[in-house]
Amino acid sequence: MTRDYAKKSSGRRTTKRQTKKRSGHQDAPGWLWLLAGVLIGALVMGLMQLSEVSPEDIENAASEDGTDSQGNSGPKPRFHFYTLLRDSEVIVPDTPDANNKATLPVADDEVFLLQVGSFKNSRDADSLRARLLMLNLSASIETVSPRRNETWHRVLVGPFSDRPELADARSRLSNNGIESLLLKRKQ
Repeated sequence: MTRDYAKKSSGRRTTKRQTKKRSGHQDAPGWLWLLAGVLIGALVMGLMQLSEVSPEDIENAASEDGTDSQGNSGPKPRFHFYTLLRDSEVIVPDTPDANNKATLPVADDEVFLLQVGSFKNSRDADSLRARLLMLNLSASIETVSPRRNETWHRVLVGPFSDRPELADARSRLSNNGIESLLLKRKQ
């Protein structure tokens, strides 16, 4: 049967999209191809670098690590901190000694303060001071300017000259959920 190519065919033309839909084949996204190319390139570069390494270079690297060609290592390092820590052991008694003043030396011209807060707003400092006064603690506010155009209001409890009074104030603060910082100042 002969065919006339001058005449157009009477059937419908199919487009590329229609052929893809029929075949069920879809292209992978572009980022996947990019990632695969980068990984293959890295693998090829790594293999090229390995091919340039000679066995002599491997032996030289091993000798720098402290091993010779037979695998024997050089002199092992000695660590002395095990014996140093054992020799400097300090045994702490279970109960604190009330007469022991070695942990917190007090000079005659020094007093201790507890800083319980530092605020930029004076109202916040005043409200904490009022709370401390309700706990029967002597509180004061100290205004400090560490930098130009900056003012801080520190809330201080004290001064304390003896340790039992300081310990009592600290325990009252901690029982009420207030953290404190111990400061030592000259009188």
